[in-house]
Formats: sequence, C-alpha cells, structure tokens
Amino acid sequence: MTEPDAFVPVAAARRLVREARTAALATLARRTGHPFGSMVSVACEPDGTPLLLMSTLAAHSRNLAEDPRASLLYVDPAAPDPQQGARVTVVGRVEKIAAPADAERRYLARLPEASLYAGFGDFAFFRLVVEDAHLVAGFGRAMRVRGEDLLLDLAGCAALVAAEADLVARLDADRPRLAAWAARIGAPVGEPHLIGLDPEGFDLSVASDESRTYLRVVLPKSSVDPAEFESALRHWEESVHLQ
Repeated sequence: MTEPDAFVPVAAARRLVREARTAALATLARRTGHPFGSMVSVACEPDGTPLLLMSTLAAHSRNLAEDPRASLLYVDPAAPDPQQGARVTVVGRVEKIAAPADAERRYLARLPEASLYAGFGDFAFFRLVVEDAHLVAGFGRAMRVRGEDLLLDLAGCAALVAAEADLVARLDADRPRLAAWAARIGAPVGEPHLIGLDPEGFDLSVASDESRTYLRVVLPKSSVDPAEFESALRHWEESVHLQ
C-alpha cells in the first residue's frame, strides 16, 4: 500500500498538468527550424490531454501548421525555489479540434477570461496528442513518464464523461458544500467553483480579490458513471470528516 507521503511520479505529473493555467509551448520555427518558445494558457480534456486556444495568426500556430511536433513545459507555480520545484515536459503533436464544444466548455471553465476572444474568427481550439513526458520533481527525481500513463484510461467511462457538464453544474450550485471542500483541502479564502471532474477526481478554482487558485482532488476510488462518482465523493467527504 502506498504511504500518504510516498512520491508517485505519475500522480505528480498528472497534478502539474491538471492544476496549470499556463505552460511554455515549444514549436519548431518555420524558417530556421530552431526551437521557438511561447507562453500559452492551458486546460485539459477529461483524460488529461492538454487543451489550447490559439490564434491561427500567431507565430507558434504558423509553426505548427508546417510541423505539428511540440512540447508543453508545466512548472509548479507554488515552488519557492524553481530549481527544486516540480516540472514536467509533455511531448506530442498538436491538432486542431474539429468539434470543439466540449473543449470550449472545459477551457472556459478554467480560463473564463478567454471568453473575450474565444469566438474570434482567427482563434481555434487545439489539443496536444500526448506521446511522452519527462518529469523533474526535485533533486534526484528526474524520470520518464509514458504518455499512456500520464493520461487517464476512459474506456468504459463514457457515461461519466457525457454527464460531466450537468454533474458539474449541479454540484457547483451547492455553495456551502464547495466551501467545505475548499477549506478542508487548505484553499485560500475566496469563492470556490467546481470547474471539472473525471473518473479519478475533480478540479476546483478558488477566486479571491487578487488571484485565482486551482486545486486537484483525487478521490479514493475511480468511477465509471455519475452514480459511482457521487458515491466516491461521499466516501472522500467521510474520510476527511466532512460528513
């Protein structure tokens, strides 16, 4: 059995990706082939696949149109020492999302300010099709994380994925319950919102006057449908003495 404080590379990498709002995107420059770095805002699909909203006129988008290979570097913003803090580089190929309704909903839940330009004609939603990852989680903790391990296996979870939007809306409406969750996991004082869920857990944002904090909770049991998710949620609440 894993000890509470044991280091689990896959869990550490998933947390970095799930909690991030920004990442460093590396593409290959069209004219020279040099690595080209950009700062981008990020969200996730239910399995953890990175989501991007980008202008097709941007230099990095033009690079990707010619060569879709790319990477995203996620860094733990809470680390007091960047050299000792955790970071993960996720490698893959960027593709445009043909039917972006679900991607848009999840992206704007995490990044509501993006609604100002999400509908512009030159903006589109993209995903990074994950192939591999490299995690550095402090001194002596550098290792590969396979792409298939970084992402959740959604086989058999179609019912939960389909019900996510309705379930999030219903749970988010229970303000006292969300406030209790946020307080129990040590979130800063502010207004909590449930912004996403998946078979393994859920994501909260807590907005204060000066900042917005994102927190990930992994539930004690994975779920395949809404009923199982709510059962796992109640079990977690009991385990942390919220019920």
